[in-house]
Amino acid sequence: MTVPDLLKTIKEKLRSQKTTIANDMVEGRMSDLLAYHRNVGVAEGLEQACEIIDDMLKKLNKGDE
Repeated sequence: MTVPDLLKTIKEKLRSQKTTIANDMVEGRMSDLLAYHRNVGVAEGLEQACEIIDDMLKKLNKGDE
């Protein structure tokens, strides 16, 4: 498995986890406001991780040119 493939796989897993959190929020599975805030923070962290992966993939692609 190449590094770009590995990064893409990690990104897919992160997006899946973010989707799970979003679904839990929509379905009312947050036990209280603190849990909601915590999950919003986790979802934001997952999104930032995906952005970092996107940047790394762009840098790797530029290096291949």
